[in-house]
Amino acid sequence: MKVVKKNLYLCLFCIFLFLVSIVPVDALTVWRFEDWQTANDYGYKTKKTSNITNLKGGLEDDGMKVGPFNKASKARIKDGITEEVYVGLDLENYQETELFELSIAINQLDGEQAKYLTEAVVMTQKSGNKFVLTAGWTKKDDPIATIDANGVYTYRWDFKQEKDNKIKVRFTVLDYGKELGTTDYVELAVDNPQDATDVRYLWACNIKAAYGIDIYTTLPVRDENPNTSDIHLFFWIGVIAISGLGIVYSKKKSFS
Repeated sequence: MKVVKKNLYLCLFCIFLFLVSIVPVDALTVWRFEDWQTANDYGYKTKKTSNITNLKGGLEDDGMKVGPFNKASKARIKDGITEEVYVGLDLENYQETELFELSIAINQLDGEQAKYLTEAVVMTQKSGNKFVLTAGWTKKDDPIATIDANGVYTYRWDFKQEKDNKIKVRFTVLDYGKELGTTDYVELAVDNPQDATDVRYLWACNIKAAYGIDIYTTLPVRDENPNTSDIHLFFWIGVIAISGLGIVYSKKKSFS
């Protein structure tokens, strides 16, 4: 009987670990449809589903077709900043050389007012049968990554401030946790890095693609239909069930 109980709990524990592994890790900021700003001709946003916001470029500015921006983030540079964005890529939606750029910017404190300090822009461009990701601040000609399969990818920016106040950023693109490409931590040249405070915005700063960009609020489950909320529900059901069984077992043991 003890062996059966031991195997039962081992099985339940394995199920618990599986449920934990499939729950998507939310980004520090959840980029929701209602948080995207389009004022002053900053492009257009369309709610494709409850989880997908499509962004399109609007105002032409110095050859850039600017899109919506999002000020939802409250991440502080003093704590180290990690922001993730879930981007849907489908080769059929883009023509050759079409591109979009996403940027995360940092504020500086100027008296009582927060002002722009610096940013890290990443470009995604279709080239042949793949997407090529590049960034000018890396000071390298090599692409960060190439992507040749349709899917939803995690774009991650890591900012940190060194003891000498220098601000460095690393960009990584992931396919459900699998790293496809990353940069080193690269210093962003700014005059007064000691005044850096927080994230200013996530901005679709250049959308030269008729289709626009699909941004996901939460990372969908790969190759399955249930949405993220369903998966979270399964997770908590598993936690409650395991906890309940543990309590019952403890009570039985105390009476024996």
